[in-house]
Amino acid sequence: MARSLTGHWSGEYAYPRHKGPTTPFLATIEERGGQLTGTIIEPDMNGGATIAATIRGVRHGHGVDFTKQYGPAASPIYGNPVDYVGRLSADGLVITGVWSLLDMDGTFEMRRETAMDEPVQEREAVPVMLEPVESLRPG
Repeated sequence: MARSLTGHWSGEYAYPRHKGPTTPFLATIEERGGQLTGTIIEPDMNGGATIAATIRGVRHGHGVDFTKQYGPAASPIYGNPVDYVGRLSADGLVITGVWSLLDMDGTFEMRRETAMDEPVQEREAVPVMLEPVESLRPG
């Protein structure tokens, strides 16, 4: 089984036949028991700075399938969900695949941001021996 998808990812998606710009995005994913949730932030192609979306999906082995849904603050042009279907690389660092929206589809690739996802090493607990309070009093 490939390692968990939980973490930060950067990527881009491309439109079919170059009908739109290649669009970068940042994703934060949490995986629990094969269920995926998270967020995506990307440039707003309709004049705003950025736009946010939530993702929900599943992961089976190296197969990844999620739906991106833009939030209520997004313009009506972003109202329809976008389906993503991809494959996780053997090393767990890259997902490549296709996206689809109504009668349009394109490709995407996302890469794990490993520097942000390194596990924090827990310090080994060191027992501390305290002397009874009475022995600390001058005497």
